[in-house]
Amino acid sequence: MTLLVAPAGAGKTLGISGWLHHSGQTGEVTWVHADRTWRPERLSSLLSEARGDREGVRPRLVVIDDAHALPASSLHELDRLLGEDPLSMRLLLAARWDLPVTRLVPELLGHFTVLRGDVLRLDEAEARSLIEAHTGTADPAVVDPLVERTQGWCAATVLAARAAGSAQDPAAAAARIGAGGASVTDRVAREVFESLSPRQRHVLLSLAAEPVVTTTTAAQLSRDRGAGDLLADLESTGLLVSRVPATPDGPVGLPQEAADEVTYRIHPLLTELARRTLAAGGAEVERARESVVDAVRLDRSRGDTRFALPRLMAVGALDACVELLAEEGVTLTAQGRGERIGDLARLHPDTVDEHPETWFSLAMNRWFAGDIPQATHWMDRILRSDLPTEHPSQLAMLRLMRARLGLEPMFAAVGNAKRVVLAEDRERAGSELPLLLTELAVTQNWLGELGEAEVNLTAAIWLCRTRDLPALEAAALSHLAVTQFMAGHEQSCIELATEALARLEAMPYWRARHTPARARLALHLARLCEAPAVLDHAWLAALDPPEHLQGPSAPIHPADLCSKFWTRELVARLALARSALIDAERALESHLDLPPLPDHLAVVVLLEQSFLAHLSADAHVLRDSADRLLEVGALGEAALVEGLARDLAGDRKGAAAEFVRAAADTTYSQPATRPLALACAAQLLDALGQTEDALEHLREAAVATEVRRNAVPFMGWCRLGTPIRALLGALVRSTPTPWSVELDEAAAQRPDYVTMIASSTPTGRERSTPTEATVRPPLSPREREVLNELARGSTYADIAAALFVSENTVKTHVSSLYGKLAVGRRSEALTVARNLRLI
Repeated sequence: MTLLVAPAGAGKTLGISGWLHHSGQTGEVTWVHADRTWRPERLSSLLSEARGDREGVRPRLVVIDDAHALPASSLHELDRLLGEDPLSMRLLLAARWDLPVTRLVPELLGHFTVLRGDVLRLDEAEARSLIEAHTGTADPAVVDPLVERTQGWCAATVLAARAAGSAQDPAAAAARIGAGGASVTDRVAREVFESLSPRQRHVLLSLAAEPVVTTTTAAQLSRDRGAGDLLADLESTGLLVSRVPATPDGPVGLPQEAADEVTYRIHPLLTELARRTLAAGGAEVERARESVVDAVRLDRSRGDTRFALPRLMAVGALDACVELLAEEGVTLTAQGRGERIGDLARLHPDTVDEHPETWFSLAMNRWFAGDIPQATHWMDRILRSDLPTEHPSQLAMLRLMRARLGLEPMFAAVGNAKRVVLAEDRERAGSELPLLLTELAVTQNWLGELGEAEVNLTAAIWLCRTRDLPALEAAALSHLAVTQFMAGHEQSCIELATEALARLEAMPYWRARHTPARARLALHLARLCEAPAVLDHAWLAALDPPEHLQGPSAPIHPADLCSKFWTRELVARLALARSALIDAERALESHLDLPPLPDHLAVVVLLEQSFLAHLSADAHVLRDSADRLLEVGALGEAALVEGLARDLAGDRKGAAAEFVRAAADTTYSQPATRPLALACAAQLLDALGQTEDALEHLREAAVATEVRRNAVPFMGWCRLGTPIRALLGALVRSTPTPWSVELDEAAAQRPDYVTMIASSTPTGRERSTPTEATVRPPLSPREREVLNELARGSTYADIAAALFVSENTVKTHVSSLYGKLAVGRRSEALTVARNLRLI
């Protein structure tokens, strides 16, 4: 692999083309232009085709231009191939900056070469030849100043030579360019357009917002049928305009229907020149502006607003921008194409201030982007005006949003929104209705109205699909995934979250932030309940959310109350799954910027705290949680906690009775309270000799979780009951089902959770015991092994046999441990070690 690194305009593409031509390899190369669509699967397929099926044959050379535009995942794949199978590819990458690729070892082995931009710098003879070709003269008064000033830089050389060659006095123009001061491109910016024909200037001004453009689009925006021929003429320079190779999917940023058209990429330097000219104004600018405005209006008449705002803003058509924002702003945001709306308000505040009809679109755009201060600013201005009385759906949305910020009563806002939704004509409603339905459902999720939230989100998704609103559809899918999880439908949650992420993959133009975070949150929560999570720690590590999910810059929407709550729950559940009970407790106790929790979420916290208290033998927390659950009317959940308390106290019969009572009267679906109660009852009943009743309860628990595929109830939560492994084995022998067999195989590979975590969890008494050590002492690897064996209850002889050392050596390590932990006996050592999380 060879990496050619140089900035824009250095001549990377021309240099590679010339090298291929000079070396006679033009027929043996695959050349592609990188963009975000070149994901690892597509890139691997390309390299496989280049490698061919024959052994011992060198792969065909693959050139990837603009390699800096490759997704990070594709660069990781190239890095992997470079380290594991470098001979399987012949790859030449052209990029504007260094790529994150492992260097030292591949470079030493000769598998990786980095070339810098200086290899592309023109020497004096080459620069003179190029300047003479563009100026049409070899006069030293023209050539020498340009050679001196451009210093062999390809783009600057070409642009400066064109400017000098088109001037009335080339020598004087060359002297001005060579005089210094501003950079070459800044000086050429005032003169380069003068070297082009008026038609060429008009086309380029009309295309100022287009990174890549088809001949059809060029003709439409410039209102010049010959725009394609003009671009072809500019392409002949080899720099100002370049043709984009045809690909099955078409260039990124263009619709699929443009895949078969001739497509051009305008050089960034030339695009910048066009933008500067537009900013300066003039007759040519007004003509270009009128052409673009007419083209956008034609697109809008056909219902196509995808590229309208960037095009209008590029030519400075502010009146048309305001008109578009007022009429289509909400639609653009819901399509994922509203990124420039915020730019319009920021760059032209006076313009939007004078047009109240744009304020709602601005508020929705900022809300969708998570910019709460700006969204609140526009919402407040709307409410102080007369606009809400004219648009009840807009007022309903504003009230819902403000309610989730704590600025209005939430139930009143929901009731008002329900009345507005019922009054809407869904067949004729525009983009505002699916947005209203989504906001209503998000608020209902928080309040626990999950059935109505599901209906409203389903309707919103249908409306988004019929009105081509993919960004809002993906957001609604992610919210529906959260709804399904809270309703106890984990598998539906997984399907919906996966679908939301797939929708986002199909929208590379949308810089989504909150929607993918929400979808992945729902996906992680649901998958954490599946059987593999019960035993596979590598699988759990892959689910661990990044640290930034928990900080102030987390990608959770500031007003997405449910996602905030469940992010904390996910962190706690992952900690518990990794047997870090103290970390789980701290996560549950961490502060959240949320209103008082509604009952259905308060029950989740109380139950999870109860299970943690049961594992750490904290009877006080269990009693307190049971009382609080009774206060909110969760009778079955309170009975479950009472059962855990009796199990901890050694009352096997009382605990079994409480678990049976809990299974008959649960209120909430999350956590899986009824299956948990049934499984715990089965463990205790079997220990009491009631085997048939135990298997019947376990069979009910398996039936209740089969569709959900929730394995959490079968992790073994009882201290006094029969191990869950034995019960599941008996269940499979009596009435085997695919689900019970899967549970049995998972449980057979690990002990009950309450047993497994006991050795590393400090009890409530141990945590209240003061210790002299307040900082974790540094332990050697051997000392850690000895400490873990002590926690298992091993004798010195057992430890010596396990570690293949003498008992005297074990005693030496134990003595060292006691000294570091400032203790005098084993029980004290284990208390300190558990409190300091050394085991």
